[in-house]
Amino acid sequence: MGAPRAGNIRPAASVLVLRDGPRGVELLLMRRPERDNDFRSGACVFPGGVLDTGDAAAAPWCVGLDETEANRRLGLREGGLAYFVAALRECFEEVGLLFVCGPAGEPVDLGSHAEMLRDWRHRLHGGQATLLALCQAFDWRLDLREMAYFSHWLTPVVRPKRFDTRFFVRLAPPGQEAMPDFGEALELMWLTPDEALDPQRALKLLAVTQRTLADMRGFASARAAYEHARALRGVALHFPRPAQGRDGLQLIIEDHPAYDEIAHLDPDGRGDLRCVLRPGDVTQLSPRLWRVAGERGNAYLVADPATGESSLLDADPADTAQRQALQALAEGRSLRWLCASTAENAPEAGLQSQWLGATRVGSLSELRLGTLTTLRALPQAVGSRAWLVVEDGIALLPTGTHGLVSPGVERVAPRVGFTKPSSAR
Repeated sequence: MGAPRAGNIRPAASVLVLRDGPRGVELLLMRRPERDNDFRSGACVFPGGVLDTGDAAAAPWCVGLDETEANRRLGLREGGLAYFVAALRECFEEVGLLFVCGPAGEPVDLGSHAEMLRDWRHRLHGGQATLLALCQAFDWRLDLREMAYFSHWLTPVVRPKRFDTRFFVRLAPPGQEAMPDFGEALELMWLTPDEALDPQRALKLLAVTQRTLADMRGFASARAAYEHARALRGVALHFPRPAQGRDGLQLIIEDHPAYDEIAHLDPDGRGDLRCVLRPGDVTQLSPRLWRVAGERGNAYLVADPATGESSLLDADPADTAQRQALQALAEGRSLRWLCASTAENAPEAGLQSQWLGATRVGSLSELRLGTLTTLRALPQAVGSRAWLVVEDGIALLPTGTHGLVSPGVERVAPRVGFTKPSSAR
């Protein structure tokens, strides 16, 4: 998807710890401390953090997964196993849950080592010890046998701290009690997804946490949720994009209707484009093309960069906000208008009284605007036309047209909604 890879992006790992509770499947969340200049300040998150140099060294002390298989699961050439190890290390450091077993994979009794493990946890958190050293001291192995890879997220470019994070799913270890470290985790809570997402609870949740909780809804048991995660193949990268919503700046991901357009027009993450269209909103889609949103659909203005000669498509004469925005956009231009409908009494005919001197284009197969812009009619259903802005490869689609396969079309601009790649690509 063309996500930018800057030098300040740090690899990280996080783990969703699941258990069955009286109200359904519960996930372990931790509340982070309040810190200046940190977008995660006070947020409720899953245990996790950045990889450190000692994580890769623990590879010989892992059971259930080797470097080759870890790389295959994560889609990496190298370094995959360190993500799995980091997720377990952070879980032990922050919430006190340790996933280890004996050399042959047998269970180990951690209760008899509780006092020493508190000391190891403190030393690990302070960077005075490694998970490898802990395993060597007790002859334990890091148990990766039930470690499911669930999702992959890259922090948006608008954040000062950016993380390339792999999320894993793990069932809570029996006989262990989660305890906060009171450094990175001030408070722990076991909540169902619905409880965590309940607005009345007023938890501060990052976009990635909200989406992950939503994806964990609806499972009958913790084991069912884990098995779902384990069965996933080809986990895609989620790269949130900043955009203007109803209440200001928000982050959107791939399933949002505006995501592809935002990614195409704002690859650097300025965050000034709208992901919710209001009547009168103007968006420049290419050097030659502007969209003006309306109550019932979009209108498009095509303008030649050299001469300013312009054409108008699908304007609604009864839409005041759209008309005013179009008039401001078209002021001083030599204007023609095009109709999606081939009928002589189409609604666009009412535009003649609003733009004196404008001329309506009839049944042409091609229209030249100035010296650098060509509009070409594309074959459509009887009674309608689609127009291709040839130089930009953008097809302007009439009402009722949901897809287009035609040579030269790279993107489509629909009557309603946001631009998309052509289905021919």
